[in-house]
Amino acid sequence: MSRILVTGGTGFVGLRTIAALHRAGHGIRVFDLAPRPDRLPPHAEIEVVTGDITDTAAVLAAASGCTGIVHLAGLMTADCAKDPLLGARVNLIGSLNVFEAAKAGRLPVAYLSTAGVFGPEDPIHPKPMTIYGATKLAVEGAARAFNIDHGVTSFGLRPYIVYGPGISAGIAAGPSIAIAAAARKEPAEIRFSGRVGFVHVDDVARMMAAAMSAPLTGATVVTMAGETAEMTEFVSELHRQTGWSDVAISGDPLRIPADLASDPVPEFLASQPVTGIAAGIERSLAELRHVAGKESSNV
Repeated sequence: MSRILVTGGTGFVGLRTIAALHRAGHGIRVFDLAPRPDRLPPHAEIEVVTGDITDTAAVLAAASGCTGIVHLAGLMTADCAKDPLLGARVNLIGSLNVFEAAKAGRLPVAYLSTAGVFGPEDPIHPKPMTIYGATKLAVEGAARAFNIDHGVTSFGLRPYIVYGPGISAGIAAGPSIAIAAAARKEPAEIRFSGRVGFVHVDDVARMMAAAMSAPLTGATVVTMAGETAEMTEFVSELHRQTGWSDVAISGDPLRIPADLASDPVPEFLASQPVTGIAAGIERSLAELRHVAGKESSNV
């Protein structure tokens, strides 16, 4: 039976990816600095390992006996800006540890990069304007080097703003926080403005799981923009579906191109449909309300 190591497995994207891997029939081992087993899907046999992604020996041990690695552990934009050295250790050195473990076990790797590898003026040639984006671009380069030097195959995904139900983090969490707040009829603030690509979290999870179910070749990287819209349009759609209007938009646009095209999905990943904003909000609200209903019935 296959067993996939998922770093950062109890985070926002990690939980959805674990669910997608489980549906695909994979065994799962979670590696996390501060795991939350209570967040994991019920009725799934998931092994949980506590460890630091910057600890080479710990990552190597966690990957032992696995057939692939989904690497999601990392620090986001604001944390990297606050402590660039820590951001580099976690995002870059941590990723190098993952690639070393993949080399030792001859394992394929699927990892999250970011649309933030692009600066605001050029949607074609990567030129990051944040420490976070710079570390992720370095990881993409490391993936290519490990493929050329050691035959490690990998798939990197550059999503724009990932949103959906669950506990997200960082400035990019604004749309997810707003959806959850609107479902509860509570005020919320999205701390960036402008035009961005909205990527539903389940689209990311499905892509990560698909990469572990297909034979990878080379060191592929794919930009994933989802549906592009103004932040005001996103908030208007949220209001249309909930009737809730107390969602504020503040702050400058992100230092990423306003209009970013998605790359074609590689053939080895098969069909990967894009969830539009209206459907993504509707699906997220339905899940949040279902969870809230279950919690209230258990009180």
